[in-house]
Amino acid sequence: MVSIGVRRPTNPGVYECPVVQIDEVARGIFLMRLENQAISRAVHPGQFVNLRVRDEAIPLLRRPFSVCRTNRDAGTFDLLWKIYGAGTELMTRARSGDRFNVLGPLGNGFSISSITKNAIVIAGGLGIAPMPLLIESLQEKRIRIIAQLGARRNDELWGEETFQSMGAQVSCATDDGSRGYKGFVTTLLQEELKNNREVEVFACGPMPMLAKVSQICLEAQVSAQLSVETMMGCGFGICMGCPMIPSEGVKEHGRYVLACLDGPVFHAGEVALHD
Repeated sequence: MVSIGVRRPTNPGVYECPVVQIDEVARGIFLMRLENQAISRAVHPGQFVNLRVRDEAIPLLRRPFSVCRTNRDAGTFDLLWKIYGAGTELMTRARSGDRFNVLGPLGNGFSISSITKNAIVIAGGLGIAPMPLLIESLQEKRIRIIAQLGARRNDELWGEETFQSMGAQVSCATDDGSRGYKGFVTTLLQEELKNNREVEVFACGPMPMLAKVSQICLEAQVSAQLSVETMMGCGFGICMGCPMIPSEGVKEHGRYVLACLDGPVFHAGEVALHD
């Protein structure tokens, strides 16, 4: 377990990365493949990159994106995103051969214990983004994987076929019941943990979902790692734009923790998660 404030060794750099391809893989959700050998070889599951959308002053800040998957032989890495504003809308206009200025890899990612035999990977919405790379690492260690995916509706759900092809046991939940269980994906987690507590949970998604996952796992005494989704402007702790409150309090801990520097992955119980 990585203590809050202890940064893992990484080798971030700034690179001009050409676009290999871009596809709309679900309603308003895009998958873009970029080429850069250094990032594809150095990144760990759960780490992110900060991407400059364009050279002009607006949008000013870089956008953070979890690295979704890599191909180290080809020297490529994939980013998954949904259109939320001007910056991500501009990204959808990219074509093969266009270049993006990318800073990374950044942050503390997921850690996989040598004693873990079973894993539950739970993702809500765009929380699916870092999970393919994580599942590949879990597979390499021969860990049995249960994947639980949630979205508002079926046409906004991505990853089911991808995860099945990777050998995971997959179940889905949608708010409107258009795919799988009707309701929150955290209900699937609760049900699974009733009879299966010899697992480690890896989660990413909206803050209310992560708060619920943390509560469920702490009550069940199951280890959980949570990747938070928030704006991380600089990506390395200078702008102080992504503060989080440590569970013991800021005064007791001595400072706020930063999602970009100390996270984005935290263990359940390390930081306050407000819904």
